Amino acid sequence: MTSKRCLIRKGKPEDAPHTMALAKEMLSEGYGLKHLSEFHDSLEKEKAWISRYEDPEFFLVAEMDDDVVGFLNFDLGALSSTRHQGTFGVNVKRGARNKGIGRELVKAMTARCLRIEGIDIIRLHVMESNARAIHLYEDLGFQKEGRFKDYIRKNGRSENLIHMALHLRSK
Repeated sequence: MTSKRCLIRKGKPEDAPHTMALAKEMLSEGYGLKHLSEFHDSLEKEKAWISRYEDPEFFLVAEMDDDVVGFLNFDLGALSSTRHQGTFGVNVKRGARNKGIGRELVKAMTARCLRIEGIDIIRLHVMESNARAIHLYEDLGFQKEGRFKDYIRKNGRSENLIHMALHLRSK
């Protein structure tokens, strides 16, 4: 972790300009399922997206020196038969990477999920080429559970998607 203090807090609609910029930065680097051109360019849509997160789903942001440098969104399974698990996405600003911010966001999410009765599994998908992220998730206890070959086709290349999970409570 960097010497600067990283604050993890609940996201607010007022964070929308920052989260939009972070998402666009990530997409412009080739990460994520969408093409940059498929991302909405509406502050109101971003505010609505953040506002929709209510317990037990949640949206976290990471701040350093009053600057939003990362965010994480956690979504439960959509069906009653899949509500025991959730998926998340995490994004850290380019200039703030490799400083422990992603780790702090994932740890905060895991701690929160452990306090919520009924959430047994946290799942994620990560591009196979994102070795740094895979290493982080493995270091935090996530295990690879599968690979979707040729899942993403962007910018003239094919990319595999890795499925990982952290089982919080054994059944």
